[in-house]
Amino acid sequence: MSPLLTRSAPAPAPLAERLDALTRAADALDGIAPGGEVEAAREVLSRIDRRRALSAEHTVIGLFGATGSGKSSLVNALVGTDISRAAVRRPTTSAPVAAVLGAADSDALLDWLEVEDRHHLDGTGTALETAAEPGRRGRRARRKDPAAAPGIVLLDLPDLDSVQAGNRAIAERMTGLVDVLVWVTDPQKYADAVLHQEFVRRFAGHDAVTVLVLNQLDRLREQERGGVLDSLTRIASDDGLEEALVVGTSASTGEGVEDLREHLVGLARSREAAAARQRADVREAAERLQQAADPGGLPADAATEEIDLLVEDLALAARVDPVARAVGASYRFRAAGRVGWPVLRWARQMRPDPLRRLGIAAERDGEGLERTSLPEPDAAARARASGGVRRFADAASVGGSDPWRAAVRGAARSREDELPDALDQAVAGADLRARGSSWWWPVLDVLQWLAMLTWVVGLGWLTLNVVLTLLQIPPPPMPMIEDLWIPIPLPTALLVLGIAAGIVIGAAGGGLAALTAIGHRRRARRVLRARVQEVALRLVVEEVDAELARAQGAARDLARAHGDPPGRPV
Repeated sequence: MSPLLTRSAPAPAPLAERLDALTRAADALDGIAPGGEVEAAREVLSRIDRRRALSAEHTVIGLFGATGSGKSSLVNALVGTDISRAAVRRPTTSAPVAAVLGAADSDALLDWLEVEDRHHLDGTGTALETAAEPGRRGRRARRKDPAAAPGIVLLDLPDLDSVQAGNRAIAERMTGLVDVLVWVTDPQKYADAVLHQEFVRRFAGHDAVTVLVLNQLDRLREQERGGVLDSLTRIASDDGLEEALVVGTSASTGEGVEDLREHLVGLARSREAAAARQRADVREAAERLQQAADPGGLPADAATEEIDLLVEDLALAARVDPVARAVGASYRFRAAGRVGWPVLRWARQMRPDPLRRLGIAAERDGEGLERTSLPEPDAAARARASGGVRRFADAASVGGSDPWRAAVRGAARSREDELPDALDQAVAGADLRARGSSWWWPVLDVLQWLAMLTWVVGLGWLTLNVVLTLLQIPPPPMPMIEDLWIPIPLPTALLVLGIAAGIVIGAAGGGLAALTAIGHRRRARRVLRARVQEVALRLVVEEVDAELARAQGAARDLARAHGDPPGRPV
């Protein structure tokens, strides 16, 4: 077979990396996932940190079960001595009892477990100090190397269904602290819903450190045992424990005890149980965080077309089109003041420049920030701007889970209060070339003054002749233009020609100004839209992109904490 077809799967991430990833994921999901789930993940991390700081030489094995399942008797059978005598004098075990074997320095670990009743076994004649060798299942093997005995803390715990709330609380707390979970049941209660739904099922995925024990096997007939064990195996599979060991025992006859002992000692010898339990806890915490607020499905960043739509909505609120039209009108206004008929130019001084009327680049507040005199956007414009921000957030978070979509919407609107001032300053500070002119202005201006000079000369000449006539002074001879269909005095021709030329030049200048103003209006709209886009990017898009990047990082960290190879989702 080709090596390409036999390529092995990527190895899971080391536990230390998974812990770091879960820490980052919990921080990223803080405020997005329900607080209880984030706190639960942090409690897992805190518990694991504390456990890793304690004895690495001991494996903590907890026996859990309902009243009458025979936990204490099974513990005594496993260790080969009676350590739970106090339990005999009570209906049930009310406090944890520990049998400690192997490595020394277990006191700090037992203090953390809050176990006061401790039995340190020296190994002499103790069953747990022996491990059956291959091929010798069912018989005790004499330990050859006492120094090789694994460190084991075997806990006999209060009943899960105890009528004493304190007893049940102790058992529940211990389910989160032990390295190996041994669920002890009996033929009458092995399918008990309380045991499976409230306890066993919570630890689905902990197969490597879970054992289900059908104790009191001697109460069943030989032909019934296989069926009951198969039934317990199916129930365990339904609980999410498809690979967990299911074993039948009888503490009174010793049947199956050696098999259970071998398995537990093997877990302790490997010194992998604590790490396996911690990996399972981290995986479970990652799954719960993902179920609470799945960061997958979100895009890496906002799409360009969605940004364009947002900018258009904000441009409406910023009154970009009215300002752009005012830029064009201002150009025509100033052009008319240079190339219009001089007789009418003075009347324009009575009207303000359209841009000055809007206060563009004309006023500054006490802090030196440019302001405009634009009227406040009407309700429709404000609604469109607010709706644009909301639509942008919804489009940017499409495909995400509800908590993350809400987080993206919150990010998009986190600086919404700053938008009005920022948009106003963007418009006020734009380089609109509001005082710019065109090369043809002075040309037409000169022509206008020449035309005016022409008709003024003609008018003055005619006026002089009229005055001389009134004074009965003979006026000088009047030159005539004879080439026309009717002879016209030269002063009259100059008057008519000057006035007509002024009107024609003014009309031509007005047409050129109107055409040029279109370009200025378009340029102003581009400049203003670019300024509005800067505001949109700074106050909305960057906040949304940061939230999307946060989601991408959380998704990677959850996958890492779950144990998936890089690049594979949880």
